Amino acid sequence: MPRAADSRFLWVEEGEPQTGLVATVAVDGPFDRTYSFAVPDEWRARIAPGQRVSVPLGKRNRLTTGFCIETAEGVWSSTLKPIHAALDSETFLGPRMLELGAWIAQHYCCPLGRTLTAMVPEAVRRQSGFLRVRYAQLRMPLEQITESAPRLGGKQRALLQALGARASPAPVGELLTESGASAATLAGLAKRGWVKVATRREPPASPTINVPLSEPDFVLTDEQAAAIKRVSAMLDAQRFRVGLLFGVSGSGKTEVYVRAIRRALEHGGQSILLVPEIALTTQLVMRLAARFGSVAVIHSGLTGVQRSLTWADIAAGRRAVIIGTRSAVFAPCPQLKLIVVDEEQEASYKNLAAPRFNVRDVAIKRAQVEGIPILLGSATPSLETWFNCQRAEHFERLELPRRVRNLPMPRVHIVDVRDFPQTPAGPPVLSPLLEKRLAETLARGEQAMLLMNRRGYARVIWCPRCKRPVRCPNCQVSMVYHAPRARALCHYCHHSFDAPKLCPDPSCQTPLVTLGAGTQRVEELLQRRFPRARLVRVDSDTMTRAAHYQQVVDDFEARRIDLMVGTQMIAKGLDFPFVSLVGVLSAENVGSVDFRAQERLFQLITQVAGRAGRNELPGEVVVQTALPEALALLAAVRHDYPAFVEGELAIRRLVRYPPYARLTRLILSDPRPAQLESEAQTLAANIRETIQAIGEPHVDLLGPHPCVLERLRKQYRYELLIRADSAVNMQRVLDRLRGEKRLRAKVKSLVVDVDPVDLS
Repeated sequence: MPRAADSRFLWVEEGEPQTGLVATVAVDGPFDRTYSFAVPDEWRARIAPGQRVSVPLGKRNRLTTGFCIETAEGVWSSTLKPIHAALDSETFLGPRMLELGAWIAQHYCCPLGRTLTAMVPEAVRRQSGFLRVRYAQLRMPLEQITESAPRLGGKQRALLQALGARASPAPVGELLTESGASAATLAGLAKRGWVKVATRREPPASPTINVPLSEPDFVLTDEQAAAIKRVSAMLDAQRFRVGLLFGVSGSGKTEVYVRAIRRALEHGGQSILLVPEIALTTQLVMRLAARFGSVAVIHSGLTGVQRSLTWADIAAGRRAVIIGTRSAVFAPCPQLKLIVVDEEQEASYKNLAAPRFNVRDVAIKRAQVEGIPILLGSATPSLETWFNCQRAEHFERLELPRRVRNLPMPRVHIVDVRDFPQTPAGPPVLSPLLEKRLAETLARGEQAMLLMNRRGYARVIWCPRCKRPVRCPNCQVSMVYHAPRARALCHYCHHSFDAPKLCPDPSCQTPLVTLGAGTQRVEELLQRRFPRARLVRVDSDTMTRAAHYQQVVDDFEARRIDLMVGTQMIAKGLDFPFVSLVGVLSAENVGSVDFRAQERLFQLITQVAGRAGRNELPGEVVVQTALPEALALLAAVRHDYPAFVEGELAIRRLVRYPPYARLTRLILSDPRPAQLESEAQTLAANIRETIQAIGEPHVDLLGPHPCVLERLRKQYRYELLIRADSAVNMQRVLDRLRGEKRLRAKVKSLVVDVDPVDLS
């Protein structure tokens, strides 16, 4: 008996082969494989690689969204489910972007469907903001229509002639205006079968930035001219090449970017300029718009409609210069000729959700796939990039060793706060030297910036008798005191409550004290010491929207603000010519807690110091610290990056950490500590067995052991570190573990973080 017809399947008799178009689909979800589906005849013309499709999945045939990876004629002799529908009329994922997505999925251990979904923002997939536009076209030659209907009315004839004069479908509104006909006339012609009317979704014009075009009178330094000449040669060759633009703060890296982008435009191409944070787009966008006219901006502060329309403009080639944060690396440029990554060393380039990619590395891979050059810029490059310039053939270093106009580097003072009387709340917020320099700077009508890389009023709420802090009930961290509402806030899970006045221990009840300063306390102190200064605080508590930060930058540039205090948001990428003094408070607290601590410390101190003395005003930097002997600080005082790198690389080589090894971090989380530890041990045994089975002596496993932050958001945490001598050997191990389904554990969460930037 033949099977009953069922539109959900393409049934075949057992042993009876069937041929047709087969689509390979990567389903959006935790599915670490692809699936094959038959393409019904009705969808053959609309299914193409990169398009989203709806497919039936599982025994219940639940409709699920996925991406078509490839199509090919195939033969099958068993039941093959058909694609349910094509969801897009076009795709932003061409062959090269699919290749990039496949690399990201493999390298960062993320399912391909989930990776491709992350590459195209949701608002773009939904075509947010698109308009429905009706188009009309003739179904047959105009002569054939007029011969068969000689008694056409005047309006009908005018409309048909207007259509006949066009080689492509005409927008209905435009057509009716041109012919003087009505919608009813058009409907009548369509009803008689002479005219076809269809509706398309089209984007209106995307938002533009209206800035007068201007070309500054800029005299290049010899080093800038040499760097531009080399980058131009890379662009002319149109081959994959990685250039590290290593230049001290104020050396004019941005001008090199501008000239490189201009060269790409001369080749008829598009350019992507990546920045690590929204804050850094503020000044760059305005400056690029003044040099190039309309630029496209992509960052998380955009609305869905803004993002969707901007994406469409880029794909249509209407925007040649794109500037943005992480997601901009996937901008759908049909004529991409250049990628620039500013502040390439920044940890914020790391995506913190699956796929956990590093934008810099993805940008390098995209440049390789596109066969174009990429320029990485930094005053403090990551050790990995510096190392690659020494070892990798396709990397090269371009140096800008001096500031424009031969401006001197700022003078840096290190102040040991241990030499001053200690207050009950800890070291003094302002040393006598810094307070004196602030008073002098403000008296001269100049501007100053103070970096305190801790927000809130006080870092710890402390019981002096129990010698214990008030801790978050969800995380194993101290609560931070926030004024003026007197709240205790966890900076990890955001749990908060009214700050207690007495020790929570019923047997103690000692009055609590607050220790350690944050940006709120610094702001309060500055307002008392310098009541006439126009002061602004810049941290994530005050800068809740991109527009807020834009206003602060505008006001500071216009000298409506004298003094800025903030977190690392103010440390990088900003150019304020009237800043002559920079202060760094509690410098020992600006780094990380892992093997990159000294590198992060050097980078942040060097970056914030570079905000001073960027014009004719001499610059001065005062760094307050309880660890003045730190090698990173001593090197930063001398502005000596090569010396710092030499010492730090020697340590990294000794302990086999990046760049001399590649790391993959596995983080297991669960509310049950015993279960967590047991599963971590089992996973570790599986990984060690796999490493031994492969026979790779240059790969090992560290752990398992509790994470530095052992408990977060009510979850206990364990970690394992796979360490390999090369990316190739790391990939061999990860591919084997994924293929054998051994990267699994019976815990609440298992995160695979390839090339981690933070081990907290």
